[in-house]
Amino acid sequence: MKIVLADDHPVFTAGVRNYLDHVPDCEVVASVTSSDALVRCLKSTPCDLVITEFSMPMVRVSDGLHLLSYIRRHHPQTWLVVLTMNAFPVVLYQIVNSGVNGLLHKSDEIPEIGKTIRHLGNSSPIPYMGPSFQALLLNGIDGQIQSGIPSPRETEVLRLYAAGNSLRDIAESLHKSVKTVSLQKASAMKKLGLENDIELGRYCATVSGDIVQPRGCGDWFLSNA
Repeated sequence: MKIVLADDHPVFTAGVRNYLDHVPDCEVVASVTSSDALVRCLKSTPCDLVITEFSMPMVRVSDGLHLLSYIRRHHPQTWLVVLTMNAFPVVLYQIVNSGVNGLLHKSDEIPEIGKTIRHLGNSSPIPYMGPSFQALLLNGIDGQIQSGIPSPRETEVLRLYAAGNSLRDIAESLHKSVKTVSLQKASAMKKLGLENDIELGRYCATVSGDIVQPRGCGDWFLSNA
C-alpha cells in the first residue's frame, strides 16, 4: 500500500512514518506540509491512501472541507483518512459526511493507524473511527447537529467576515443587502453554536488552518480538471 502523509508538524509526521515503516506491505511514498502541496503531490504521485491533518496552512485551497471534497472528486479510488486535533462536533460531522474512510484524533494511540488500515482492507463502507471520536460522534450526530451545518452562502459570509471584511464590504462583493448578509452571518453562527466574534474567529481558524482566504482565492481546484 502506497501512502502519502500530509501534516504541518514534521516531528509528528516523522513518528507516523516510523510506525508505518514497520507495518507490512505499507510504504510512505511522499510527505507534505500544506494542503496546496498535497493537491500538487497527488497529481504526480500515485498512492492508495492519504493520511492528512484537517487544519493545515493553505494559500489557494480555501479550507479543510474543500480539500477533502477535492480529493474525493479527483481521486475517488484513493482511501482518505483524517488524523487531526480538531474537536468541533459540527466540523467532525462535516468531515465524516465528506466521504472520508477514517477519522482519528492525534491523541489516539498510534496503533490505531494500523487498525484503520486493516479496516480499509476489509472494504467496509463504514468509516473507521478512533476511540477519541467514537463517543463524541455517537452522542453528537443527531438532528440538532445535522441542522447545524451552514449553507454554502452562509459559510462564505463567515469566511469573508473572519478575513476582516465588514458586513458592508461583504454585501457589496456578493451583491446583497447589508441586512441579508447580517442575517446570514447570524444564522450561521447560531447553527454552529458560536456566541460571539471571538468564537467565530477560533472556528474559522480551525477549519481553514489559520489562514482565511478572500472570496475567489480558494475555489480554483474545484473546477473541472
